[in-house]
Amino acid sequence: MSMTLNLEIAQGVRLEDIKKALAGVEYSDLSETEAGLSLVLPNTNVSMSVKTNLEDVTILTEDLEDAGWSVGLRIYFDVDATLPNPFDDVKKFVLNLSEQTSFEFALSFQYESIYAQKGSSGLELSDDF
Repeated sequence: MSMTLNLEIAQGVRLEDIKKALAGVEYSDLSETEAGLSLVLPNTNVSMSVKTNLEDVTILTEDLEDAGWSVGLRIYFDVDATLPNPFDDVKKFVLNLSEQTSFEFALSFQYESIYAQKGSSGLELSDDF
C-alpha cells in the first residue's frame, strides 16, 4: 500500500536547502530540473519529488490556511506503508530541515492529518510519525 505525504515549506526556501537537509539520508537517482528535483530514498523505498514552480502558493494543509506564510515549494513523498519503519528516512529529512533552516513547514497526509509542523514555537511531530 502506497501513500503520499505532502510537505509544504514557506517561501524563501531554496533547492540548496533541501539538498543540505538530505545530509545523513541515503538517496539515489537524483534528477534536477529548473522546476525541482526528484530522488529515491532506497532504505525505505520512498520516492521524493520537489516542485518549485507553484501556481498556487496558498497553504493547502487543513487548519493551517491562516498560518501567515505562503508556500515556496512542495515536496511529495511516495511511501510504501507495508515496509517496516516506512517513515524513517522522511523523519530524518524533516528533522534535518528543521535544524538547518528557519522556514516554517507542514508535513501531512492528504493535506489533512499533520505528521510534522514547524512554526514559531518550533517543531512538533505527531505520535504516528
